[in-house]
Amino acid sequence: MTAPHWNKLPGFTARLIRFLAALACCALVALPAHASWLDSDFYCRNYGCVVVHDGVSFDVYDNYVFATGGRVPVGGRMIPWTGNPFQGTGEVNPVITGTITEGFTTAPLEDQSVMLGIDTNGDGVPDILPADLNNSGFLDAGDAMDPFNLSVSTDLVAVNTSAQRSFYISSTTDFYLTAEAIGASTGFGSVSDLAGVSLNYSVSRRGTDAGMAYGSNTRNGNYIRDISNASSLADLFGGPVRIMEFRNSIRFRDDPSLPSQSVRFDYVYGFGNYDLSMGRGDLQYELEFDFYNR
Repeated sequence: MTAPHWNKLPGFTARLIRFLAALACCALVALPAHASWLDSDFYCRNYGCVVVHDGVSFDVYDNYVFATGGRVPVGGRMIPWTGNPFQGTGEVNPVITGTITEGFTTAPLEDQSVMLGIDTNGDGVPDILPADLNNSGFLDAGDAMDPFNLSVSTDLVAVNTSAQRSFYISSTTDFYLTAEAIGASTGFGSVSDLAGVSLNYSVSRRGTDAGMAYGSNTRNGNYIRDISNASSLADLFGGPVRIMEFRNSIRFRDDPSLPSQSVRFDYVYGFGNYDLSMGRGDLQYELEFDFYNR
């Protein structure tokens, strides 16, 4: 079995190839001295927008339909502003929760896996690890493992059995956050095996990640609601699922710092339900987050 590899796709999409995970966003660019462009941009002020960012670049989603004019209808998908002149360099990428470190830097390639080991006593901790002979940091064809005996307690486990990722969001409007799992597999049943990938998510309203303070100029109160019972990627398969609603704008007041007007969305993938009994096979799936007018 191999582990996941995330790639940025159109919209705000993270890609997980073969077995583990990563995703998310925040912007550190030159901003006006009096307020962030979120406060001064015409379309954000008059129609409402959502910004997703990762500490280097950010994407803008508008309630204004640039192609034809007018507003995005209630329940409609917000419009990515592809001509956004405020974007930083590069794509918006996931960050490892609690940092502003790009999550992709720790993801294996398609022909690699997270480091997997053998648990011999059933405690969920690897007792036998492969030798990383090529020093890649991942399990691949350049590694080797000594022979071992099988017993009822023998299991295949990952050194790290979950992946914690985050992205930052600000807005001048209310909106829905959706998620969709798009899967494919070889040797495993696509939807049933997605049920083995647990998913937990939440919002952190205020904090500091690697010196970047966020949330000091965001709205207080219970305006952020979890509206989904999704507990695994299988619950998000087959179409966008509304997982959260933001009943008001996130940004509370003008401020020159976009992070101060942002909250952090956190999600955790768990892989504890996979073991040797599943045999040989690959999982490949995407998790796509998107924004809809509320």
